[in-house]
Amino acid sequence: MNLKASNKVIIKPDSLSLALVFVFICITTISSYGIEFSDKKTTEWKLVKNSNDIKAYVEDCPMDAIKKVKVETVVIASLSELVSIIKDAQSHNDWVFLNSESKVLDQPDPYHWKYYGRTDAPWPVSDRDCIVETVLTQNPFDYSVKISGMAIPTYKPETEDCVRIKYSNSVWTFNPLGNEMVHVSFELKVDIGGNIPQWLVNMAVAKGPFKTMAGFKKILETGKYRDAKLSFIKEYTH
Repeated sequence: MNLKASNKVIIKPDSLSLALVFVFICITTISSYGIEFSDKKTTEWKLVKNSNDIKAYVEDCPMDAIKKVKVETVVIASLSELVSIIKDAQSHNDWVFLNSESKVLDQPDPYHWKYYGRTDAPWPVSDRDCIVETVLTQNPFDYSVKISGMAIPTYKPETEDCVRIKYSNSVWTFNPLGNEMVHVSFELKVDIGGNIPQWLVNMAVAKGPFKTMAGFKKILETGKYRDAKLSFIKEYTH
């Protein structure tokens, strides 16, 4: 993030809202046991955007200060292709919105890895980073794949020029529909930290994930991962 000196800065809510979009991205590729398993109630979703075959929803629950967001679409791809995009951390800046750095810190096996992501926030907002512990699972019956994790903020020391995200929950789900079509969804709930009003964060809650999903579809359409074959992923052949 480039800083420029100024005697006086006036920030309109819409401008700051746009600047805050970054926060929903640095953990998009991996972050959450919590969303799926911590909520005992059924989530009520409110559609906030529907464009280019991508739908974005926010949690319709006024009692929760931090809103959960979900984006979804349908693509034509193999499961190996989709998983390969997520696992290729070094290429996340090609499609993850405002991602400036991403890398795998540890990977004991194909199903578990620890990931670092940093987001280049527009000035005057400080950059954010996040470390997440990730788990990949595949349902043996319907072949759906989930890539989930949770923030582990103390895994590595914080840096002075970046705000560490302490809480984040998210999950990518790839659900085969047949005829090579796959329903892709991404859910996210995150507290970005810092001195930013949560209501202002919620104004921008769906923008970042929406742009990341659009980037996900775009990188898929390039064909870069078309020939991917992962031995630990079973393909749906119906």
